[in-house]
Amino acid sequence: MASGRASIVIIGAGIMGASLAYHLAKRDVRVTLVDRGKPASGVTHRSFAWINVSYGQPKIYLELRKRAVDEWRRLESELGGRLQIDWSGALTWYADPDETERFFQERVAMGHNMRLIRRDQLGVMEPCLKNLPVHAAFAASEGAVDPVAATELMVRAAREAGADIRLETEVLSLATKGSDIVGIVTSQGRIEADTVVLAAGVASRELSQPLGLDLPLEASPSILMRFSTPKRLINRVIANQYVELRPHSDTVMLGAESYIDDTEENGPRAVAERTMGEIRTHLVGGDNVELMDVQVGLRPYPKDRLPIIGRIGGVNGLYLSVMHAGVILAPLMGRLASSEITQGTNDPLLAPYRLNRF
Repeated sequence: MASGRASIVIIGAGIMGASLAYHLAKRDVRVTLVDRGKPASGVTHRSFAWINVSYGQPKIYLELRKRAVDEWRRLESELGGRLQIDWSGALTWYADPDETERFFQERVAMGHNMRLIRRDQLGVMEPCLKNLPVHAAFAASEGAVDPVAATELMVRAAREAGADIRLETEVLSLATKGSDIVGIVTSQGRIEADTVVLAAGVASRELSQPLGLDLPLEASPSILMRFSTPKRLINRVIANQYVELRPHSDTVMLGAESYIDDTEENGPRAVAERTMGEIRTHLVGGDNVELMDVQVGLRPYPKDRLPIIGRIGGVNGLYLSVMHAGVILAPLMGRLASSEITQGTNDPLLAPYRLNRF
């Protein structure tokens, strides 16, 4: 391009796109962030946003998630206190105490920072819990974040660092020249770029199909519920066989559940009503909790459940960044990807997550 500075366009102002914009804007490149709506208006807005180390995944991915938790602390420090994260930890238990202990022992053996909390300790930590289990696994280093606030903050920080933020601008297609990507075509006109970063979640598949790409990506629905509470009824993330809950504020509590279907019996509203029943059963003050709303988010779900990130072989000028756990991984992936994009390197930590593994 005419300017000596590389020009990078990012499609998608969810938390992943916002992190990429923020980390790239701190480098000597021209950054444009484009979204058809406002920051975090897609699936990010419907995320439970538990900053945790996942379970039941390949060990190499668990190590990535552990790094990702630490990266949230780095970002928190870097943004000078403007980013608010609740580092109160997370409590997990099962109906069978032996299963809870097995869960705990397996995680400790994998190097996770976790303690086994006795019933009397648990009662002090969570005084509104009824029917306390024998013990629970406590992950003290885990936390939760408001994903919308975090996304908006990174977009503001990117703009302060010189990024061009173009919201309510729909991307119609990728602009090509031969086999090269040379920009994007939007509802407001064409934007030229040396590199286009696809961070548009499930929409990334449709945008890339004209290139002959068929991304192994599906839309995975999940349910997010908001409840009004008379006071703060829980102090941290709680996950067990009945509920997955966390405090959002003193008077708002969030719940997450798996999507089943859209029938009257198992649709999102029915799931939320069942969760309400569990809250009333298991929390002192639960009878005064009211359902505020229930929303379904469509998370990008790669075929093997692992991230897809990096350049696309045979398509110059295109970089892909889509993943199921976007909130948790955003600060880490934003930092690593910004280095790969600007320096032309391949980070070994990202090697297992390239598209060519499929």
